[in-house]
Amino acid sequence: MNHDQPPSLQPRHATARNQERATDGALVARFSELLGKPLIPWQRQVIDVISEIDPSTGTYWYDELVLTVQRQAGKTTITKSYDVRNSLWGPDRKTWYLAQTGKDANDQFRDFVKSWRKSRLRKLAKPPRLSNGSMALEFKNGSQLRPGGATEAAGHGVQGDLINVDEVWSLSKQQAKNLKDGFIPTTTTRLKLTGVRPQIWWTSTEGNASSEYFNDRLDRLRAGDIPDRTAFFDFGIPFDADPEDLETIWRYHPGAGYLFDFDQLAGFRRQFDDDAEGWARAFGNIRDAGSTDRAIDSLLWADTMDEPVTPEHGMRVCFGVGVPLDATHTVIAACIGVGGGLPPLVQIVDDLPGTGESPARLLALQNDYRAPVCIDPRGPSAALADVLANAHDPHTFERVYRLSDMRAADAVTAPQSFVSALEQHNLTHASDRLADEQVCRATKRKSGDAWLWNRSAGDVSALEAMTMAYWGYMHLPEWEADDIQVF
Repeated sequence: MNHDQPPSLQPRHATARNQERATDGALVARFSELLGKPLIPWQRQVIDVISEIDPSTGTYWYDELVLTVQRQAGKTTITKSYDVRNSLWGPDRKTWYLAQTGKDANDQFRDFVKSWRKSRLRKLAKPPRLSNGSMALEFKNGSQLRPGGATEAAGHGVQGDLINVDEVWSLSKQQAKNLKDGFIPTTTTRLKLTGVRPQIWWTSTEGNASSEYFNDRLDRLRAGDIPDRTAFFDFGIPFDADPEDLETIWRYHPGAGYLFDFDQLAGFRRQFDDDAEGWARAFGNIRDAGSTDRAIDSLLWADTMDEPVTPEHGMRVCFGVGVPLDATHTVIAACIGVGGGLPPLVQIVDDLPGTGESPARLLALQNDYRAPVCIDPRGPSAALADVLANAHDPHTFERVYRLSDMRAADAVTAPQSFVSALEQHNLTHASDRLADEQVCRATKRKSGDAWLWNRSAGDVSALEAMTMAYWGYMHLPEWEADDIQVF
């Protein structure tokens, strides 16, 4: 296969464009260009359909979009440009972007604001509000674009003119019902008030065995139960195809050749290591139907919570690192021996964007605390681990970083050791919003006689960082604690 050119689009299902209806898609595409993210073919295909205009009303024909697509395809790009266009349909409109958690939505919003501030479109709105809890982009016409957590919003419902629910696989049937119950009854009122048909978008990769709402919804849509006003797009490899065949992944991935090349695709596969199910789900959009078990019970997590600790002279410390599959941020945790007969404590130290800032921060922590760093040399953190392992002082040629001697077999047993220590109350943890959110969805993935954090079920980077910190702490060499500083 020729990898110099992007493959032709081959969705498993795509609602056809009705040429008898006009579409607002060209304007959305222009907005995306002004935001610095021109639409690629699959994005334009979806936008042209969902933006079709009902000739009898002059507003949207569709009131719902269901989109399932692989990771690294640019799903978020179309939501942001469409959100802006929708907000400008008229005054006082309410547009919501709901991600899996409030933090996820806020991170996406901050990323969007970076593009917004560079665009000429910024003149259409007031300066963005970026304070947690009140984040919003308020347009000069009175419309608002706001981020939020889907699971939190499901608890009380959300009303608006456009609700974009991302990572739908994480919702239970009850949570999805609550979202619809809060939105659908207001659609008639909003249509009469604004003159524009409200829409709800459900976007996600395929889910796992726990994705009760999205699994059922996709099964019915694929069986042909597609309402007239629902646009349905389903991208992924054929269900009987081999997800380990990179040629197959390339052929059916709508971002191939536009957002990554074939060599990068091979690199993505290496990041998943032995997580075949996670790879098939992320890049083949194939459901992980295996059983999933919650890794840490909520009561256990609450029972082992303690106050954060500021390390003092004489305390033993080890830092751990966690990186998610998409490498969008790096979490650094510390395991601290508090002494006095008490168990060690793990706490989050930093959550840095990307991985580029991590080496400098880790070096500063290492030098301040005379403490080593523990990082998994495989999986998503492999690239960062390689940078740390190969950094040498140009004068002495000695290694710059003190890395724990973690091997592949150790990385496999580390999660189980971490949870066992919590269960036996031989370890405590400080409360942290990111870690607390991840515990709610963290599941196990079997690996031989042990288990690993199930990365394909969601971001577990904070828990991985804590796991690495604890493993490194338990394998600290004998050393004398020196005077240290406070972070």
